[in-house]
Amino acid sequence: MNTQTLNREIKMAELERIKLEAEKLRAETLKIQKETKYYPAVSIVIALIALIASILALLK
Repeated sequence: MNTQTLNREIKMAELERIKLEAEKLRAETLKIQKETKYYPAVSIVIALIALIASILALLK
């Protein structure tokens, strides 16, 4: 096996490694996006509960 062929195989292996890493990062990003999808709604619900509790406390 000559040097040129070896270099080509090393470059192809490195390219494959980079592709796999990119795919892994895309999958992790999608997972995080799904996990954080409801965070704004949860914050609003908590704020509404606090508001209602405050109003009820003032009415007593």
